[in-house]
Amino acid sequence: MAFSGGSDSLALLHLLRALGESWPLKLSAAHFDHGLQPESAASASRAAEVCRRAGVPCDVGRTNGLAGGPAEWRAARYAFLADARRRAGADRVALAHQRDDHVETVLMNLLRGPGFRGLAGIPARRAAFVRPLLGFSREELRGYLRATGREWAEDPANRNPRYRRSRMRHGLLPALAAEEPSVRALLAELGRNALVAEGGLEAAARRLLSAAGYRESADGAQIARPRLLGYDRAARGRMLRHVARDMGFRVSRRGTRTGAAFLDAGESGRGVDIAAGLRVEREFDRIHVRRGREVPLDHELDIDRTRARRAGRGPLRLGGNAWEVRWSALEGTERWATAFPVDRIRFPIRVRGPQPGDRIRTRAGSRKVAKLLMECRVPASDRAGVPVVVDADRRVLWVAGHSRAAVEPIDSGGAWFAIGFTERRDRNDDSRGT
Repeated sequence: MAFSGGSDSLALLHLLRALGESWPLKLSAAHFDHGLQPESAASASRAAEVCRRAGVPCDVGRTNGLAGGPAEWRAARYAFLADARRRAGADRVALAHQRDDHVETVLMNLLRGPGFRGLAGIPARRAAFVRPLLGFSREELRGYLRATGREWAEDPANRNPRYRRSRMRHGLLPALAAEEPSVRALLAELGRNALVAEGGLEAAARRLLSAAGYRESADGAQIARPRLLGYDRAARGRMLRHVARDMGFRVSRRGTRTGAAFLDAGESGRGVDIAAGLRVEREFDRIHVRRGREVPLDHELDIDRTRARRAGRGPLRLGGNAWEVRWSALEGTERWATAFPVDRIRFPIRVRGPQPGDRIRTRAGSRKVAKLLMECRVPASDRAGVPVVVDADRRVLWVAGHSRAAVEPIDSGGAWFAIGFTERRDRNDDSRGT
């Protein structure tokens, strides 16, 4: 479970512990220190101590100098929680979002002008992340804590008017409640109705697809185009998104518009990409939704301090690209190589692909890695294969081949950690020819 130390996560911790007394449940906690406030390290220590007293192990992750805004912080936090789940061997990550969080999300999404999916608010489950407290209000959870004599920590960021959710919670929602006392119940009902409407539209899309001869094929799915053209464009777009989700893809609004327009006017033998790795093609009166070339699963690489002390090498696979990583003693044949002062980096070093929220701090200032790769004219389809070197604080040290962080040694005579990349022909790459 994710544990911040606030009232919601404290209630979740003790409710899950109580559940474990009558249900086979192995519970562990994970706390992420964003490093955004001077007292965050002390808060992380307190959170770990609360878990220790409750008899629950706590995995604490820390980062320094995390830039960007709430979206980037959220991406870094969820990446840590996904890693913590793998380390703990857990099936699920329980999050402490409750009914008031859900209502705030419905209102924020309403102001963005979303479809029914956005109006449905916070989902009770998405992939491995589950939210068992959505049926309780914040005050109900705090009442439980008071009744059981437990104290929680307050996060000052929750009242910072700089953040949109804080302005919703302490400004807009109270103002709306002054005009309509039942506004929170009405927004919660709107979320429920939107969820029902979304489910109904999805069921209708399934029926329309079935009537259009939808069937799965070896590389995706196919549909009869004449029947598709009998539906309006909104229905065709929803049907495309439904097929994409069945195949494990999420299609943006832009991708939906592109696909729906192609269904109207695309020529036989042509196709368009509607998402990374997903393509819509026309073959006479059949529409095919096909996966791109299958890319082997990524294989990241960790180098701890013990391994870093001696020369070594290891395999890396990112976005279908295969590399050999060499460290400590390079051969001079590497495509890209650099070195970092050991006294300024914290092991273990991880080599992985770019992630949402990644930023690199150079002498010119802090930059988003995604924007850096775009400015370097790296095609979007190739960006997942760019090696990114981060340290234990999740600080980006190097975007290989593009930019190195400004990391200067404390002791000019100290030790350095060298690392380099060499492209290699992967044994499973069938593009070798005969």
